[in-house]
Amino acid sequence: LRMFAFAAAKRYSGTFEVEPATATEPARVLPAIRHWLAWNEPNNPVFLRPQWKMVKRVWRPQSAFDYAKICNAIWGGVHSTGLAGQKVACGVTGPRGNDAPRSSRRSTSPLVFMQWLRRAGLKRFDAYAHHPYYGHRSEKPSTAPKSKKAVTLGNIGVLIKQINRLWGRKRLWITEYGYQTRPPDRQFGVPYRLQAKYVHQAIARARKTRRVDMFIWFLIRDERRISGWQSGVVTVNGKRKPAFRAFQRRR
Repeated sequence: LRMFAFAAAKRYSGTFEVEPATATEPARVLPAIRHWLAWNEPNNPVFLRPQWKMVKRVWRPQSAFDYAKICNAIWGGVHSTGLAGQKVACGVTGPRGNDAPRSSRRSTSPLVFMQWLRRAGLKRFDAYAHHPYYGHRSEKPSTAPKSKKAVTLGNIGVLIKQINRLWGRKRLWITEYGYQTRPPDRQFGVPYRLQAKYVHQAIARARKTRRVDMFIWFLIRDERRISGWQSGVVTVNGKRKPAFRAFQRRR
């Protein structure tokens, strides 16, 4: 994994030329990439297993120990290129987790995951990344979750305090956030006008923390399958939602 991260960073250094398809075409240089994410939501069993493991008759979040190795490998590989401006964000935690090792779907809450990450030896990274999604369509970006195990945009301050306690004043990247719309999602979606309103509120809230360097709305265009994501600022047919214009105004 470390070697792969090194190779990826070198390939997207901004100097790598791609062979032209024909003799008449000019060589093309791949774009430069300087910001990297190590994995995706490692506290979620969809993306990393096992989440919990019995060690010396005590349950511990094994995902944190495995992920510490993943992040260290990616950070080391990217930074070993010696290229200026390289940054690797670790954590990339999902907003919720049950901390229930005996359940049928074991997961780890972000604050517990972070605590064990530090104990597992995670020390070197450039920013902490998190996905502070809402839990119900009635929640605003400012709504604090009822569960103490969840970290959404409404209580992002508790995540920042945890970062300060464990690693100092690291920067925070919000690498996934969004509100699904109704139509077409009748269960989790909000009306188009509310999605646009929440774009303004969410970005304003992130800026107010003075720690967020990156804010990524997931995603640009709705997925065609209803079981997927309909949080795009463009419909599946290419029609711009009001949220598209809201982003232009928040630049």
